[in-house]
Order: sequence, then C-alpha cells, then structure tokens
Amino acid sequence: MSFSIDRYKEESRKLDISGVRWEDVRKYPLSKGDLFCLHYMMDIENHVSLYLSHLLVTRACMDPILTAFLACWNYEELWHGENLGRMLNEYGIEFDTQDRIAQIRAGLGVQNTISLFSTMAGSWMFKDFSAIYLTIGAINELATATGYGALSRKSQHPVLQDLLARITKDERRHFAFYYNSAKEWLVGNRAAQRIDRFMLNRVWVPVGKGVKNQEEVDALALYLFDDPEGEADLERIDEKIGKLPGLEGIRLMTKALEAARERVGRRPDWGWRLIENEEWAVRPTRYRPVAELTTRRSAREGFAALEPEGAMAADA
Repeated sequence: MSFSIDRYKEESRKLDISGVRWEDVRKYPLSKGDLFCLHYMMDIENHVSLYLSHLLVTRACMDPILTAFLACWNYEELWHGENLGRMLNEYGIEFDTQDRIAQIRAGLGVQNTISLFSTMAGSWMFKDFSAIYLTIGAINELATATGYGALSRKSQHPVLQDLLARITKDERRHFAFYYNSAKEWLVGNRAAQRIDRFMLNRVWVPVGKGVKNQEEVDALALYLFDDPEGEADLERIDEKIGKLPGLEGIRLMTKALEAARERVGRRPDWGWRLIENEEWAVRPTRYRPVAELTTRRSAREGFAALEPEGAMAADA
C-alpha cells in the first residue's frame, strides 16, 4: 500500500458527483437509523476544518509533506460534508447547512479551546507526537470508510450507495497516507511504539466523540455494527492497525462496541431512543446567537451597511 504525496497533490480535487442520480433520491426509502447516521456523518465531515486547526499548532506543522497532505485532505473532506447534506436535502429534510455547522461549533463551548491547548502542549512535550496523530488518523479514516460501507449495506438505497462509494475512495486514499506514514515513523523506533500504544489506549475515542456525546456515538455504533457482519468489520480494523509496529493485538474498535453494548444492556433504550425519536436536529446553542458567533449578517443587513446615507430614508 504505497503512497505518493506528489501524485496525491496532482490528483486531489473536489468529489466527483457527475452522474449521481439526485432526482431518484426520493424514490427509495431511508430508515430512521439511516437518517441518523447520515446526519452524524455529515456533521463530522463538516467538522474537519476545526480538527485541522488543532493539528496546525502541533509538531506536525513542521513537516512539509504532512502539511501538503492536510491541505488537500481538508478540501476533499469539505465536499464529503456538502454532498451528504445535499443527499438529506434531496430526500426532503430541510436545514441551512451553514447555520447547522455554526450551531454545532457553538455547542462545543470551551471544550474546543481546552482541547486545542492540550493537543498543542502534548505535541511539544513528546517528540514522537506525530506517530500518535498518524496512527489515530489511520484508525479514523479506516473506521469512516468501514462505516460508509456498513451504511450502504444497511440502507440498500442505490443513490446513497453510489455517493458513499465515491466518498469511500477518498477515505481509502487518506487511510493509505496515514497508515504508511505511521508505519514509517514506528519502524525501528521503540520509544515511539511505546508512547503510541500507551496513548492510543488512553486518549483514542471513536470518530465523532467530542462533537457528539457518548449516547450519539453509541447509537451510530449499535445501528451500523451490532450484528455479526458489523462486528467482523470492526475486528478487521483492529487487525489491520495491529500490523503497525508495536501495536500487535491492540483492540480499540471492538472494545468500543463492547462498551456500547454494556451501556445498552444497563439501559435497553440507550442509543436507540435517539434514532426512534429522530434526535438528529441540532438544538439552538445555549451560548450566543449564531450571527454573533460567526460575525455573519443577513443579506439585507449587509446591503444596508453598504448603502450611502439617506438611501434607506429615500426607500421609506
């Protein structure tokens, strides 16, 4: 599984959606579970820009190959979120994408700032921080691609399957970069292998945790992977990551599913109630209005600010 950064830079582009039959989206049903997963996945793809901001204050920003990859990766992920949102819109679920993104970010509160500073401090404390970041990147990209495959299998919606197959091609390329880069860093580096394994067992969380709460993360895991086929998917992820130097036998994805099952065992409606009650809407933030958080104004307000004095009076 080789990876050429030069080839990647030349070939990187927005998601190719030519030929996607958007006009057929409403011809096929999507279950409540499908819709929950689509909202979750869209929100996390749209969160990549904030995740990037965390990486650029770490040691990782000193590596020109890594920053070249991140620039392309961030652009590609943008179009994943955009088109998952379009899929929902075409299905008849209406929302303003920019307002939804702003509300989600506002809901993070001080958590985002604390996370940024802790990541920055940790990266400068550990010279092998990049090994941790690259390994987590590999896990998360492979988990994302696997999740898209599971949703395609569950939904049996032909237009969604087509769209997710196109997105998955990008995710597989992203995984190849992270995996090969992590392997290169870890080979022959016992110190990096030890810190990598230690930190993965303590700081890694499933994709989306932090942006989404524990019950939302569990709802996604239970819907997509709580069956023999889904469990086998997660075992293959652990097996693949376990082939990296120093990570033999590591179990992250399967342990996360087991933990979700334990929580639903204690409370049978755990996770599933979010799906059944269609809990995918983003509630207004408790903090400040979106316009204040983003400094955005309505079109009319923007035009009013540009009009010469007396123009508005003349209109009246």
